[in-house]
Amino acid sequence: MPPSDLNDSLLRPCHARLLLVAALLLAACSPEKPAPAKGAPAQQKLPPVVHGQLPPELARYAEAIHRSRLPYIHVALHKPDKLAPWNSSLGGAAYLPKGQQYPAGPDGVPLTLLAQFNFAEMPALEGYPTRGMLQFYISGSESKGHFYGASSESTKPYNAEREFLSLARQRWFRVVYHPTVVQDRKKLQPTTVIASDNLPMEGSSALSFDVRTEPVSVQDYRFARILGQPPWELFKQFGAKQDAVSDNYETFSQKYTIAKLGGYSNPTQTDVRTAQPDGDWIVLFELQGGGVKGGFYSEWGDSGMAVFYIRRKDLARRDFSNVVYSWDNL
Repeated sequence: MPPSDLNDSLLRPCHARLLLVAALLLAACSPEKPAPAKGAPAQQKLPPVVHGQLPPELARYAEAIHRSRLPYIHVALHKPDKLAPWNSSLGGAAYLPKGQQYPAGPDGVPLTLLAQFNFAEMPALEGYPTRGMLQFYISGSESKGHFYGASSESTKPYNAEREFLSLARQRWFRVVYHPTVVQDRKKLQPTTVIASDNLPMEGSSALSFDVRTEPVSVQDYRFARILGQPPWELFKQFGAKQDAVSDNYETFSQKYTIAKLGGYSNPTQTDVRTAQPDGDWIVLFELQGGGVKGGFYSEWGDSGMAVFYIRRKDLARRDFSNVVYSWDNL
């Protein structure tokens, strides 16, 4: 991995099979911006906006956009100095109390810790736990049933909702919640990092947190609920300026964040939750590519990301058995 600070770096292109798998997971989804018709006028440029500045063309939607703001926990990455087993981290060795079994895939290969969050170290976010440890594991094995721990079920005839729900089968990935966090090494099992060349990440980072807010993103499946139209329809009204207005809205609404809990989702392709548009799936944990020097770094292909979604009612019950895990890239 590159030795320099990678927070704002461009991700390197991944190999062909990455793209094939991402395409498989998203095959039924329509593009966010359909190809322009032949003979369409050339797109016009607009003066760029900065983050937090609403494009003037969208002034009539300002109130709805403001009401759409959601809080999220912003996760900042640091070098992994003096990490204890019970501390929040991206990567690293997993927290594991004695008497509990380390998670493994169907092939028996131990899963690798992607992230763990000790909620006692974090600011409160409505609906999310205020205590306990939440862990995310994915498989780095060579088995063909998954890629980076994600797998989906293809059906004939194709059923988008069924395939979406198959992404919640925790076979090659696992979401584990420990309601109580033990801070006594004598009561914990020693664990090691489960490394593999078949993983999209390496290294580990200590974490710090703060609460921020953001308006609905172009890619989140709630955009149409909030603004009355899917993004490609809303921006179409601006004719030759539609791409520029869309790009400026994305700059206004979303600040690059490697990791977060809550808020709106920013998939590289189409939001997989569109397969169940009436569902109430929210962002449990989202991870964009990037990292920090001397710490955690992940690369989900070309401008890729990974995300875990959970139904609001399941989160309220602290039931993490039905979590959708998906990743995609360009």
